Amino acid sequence: MTALRRGLDFLLGFVCCALLAGLVVVLAWQVVSRYALNEPSSMTEEILRYGVIWMSMLGAAYAVGQGSHLSVDMLRDRLAQTGRMRLDALIAVAFVIFAGGVLIYGGMRAVTIAARQTSAVMQLPMSWIYLSLPVSGALMVLYSILNLIDLGRGVTHHVDLEDADMVGE
Repeated sequence: MTALRRGLDFLLGFVCCALLAGLVVVLAWQVVSRYALNEPSSMTEEILRYGVIWMSMLGAAYAVGQGSHLSVDMLRDRLAQTGRMRLDALIAVAFVIFAGGVLIYGGMRAVTIAARQTSAVMQLPMSWIYLSLPVSGALMVLYSILNLIDLGRGVTHHVDLEDADMVGE
């Protein structure tokens, strides 16, 4: 399971980094074409919009796998170690339910509805954009299952800010 997690982390991290680098290049081109060449590119706005959607959805799935998703730790900090493990398991199950119901099921419905639509400038099928929902949902479910398996082994993936090196520096 750790090899699967490491491979998934590497692949997802690489894709997110490549997307970010590509978006920076497109944004730089947009600025140059608008202000230096005085002929703004018409495609860059759509590329940036859809790239940010994909990057944020894949980044959210990556955060679930790393245990660095948005959370309020007030209750978790007051629990004993067994209570923390149970809460982490409950959170992983909640992610499976949310990702399965909203992102995968609802996302596939959105993909189906959007299949008849195209983007305004580049004429891309909008289903490609909405596909980010079920893809990230499937990744969240997979990461949550891996997190549950790790919790069964006594390993947690929750990021504690107190343990991070960046606190106080």
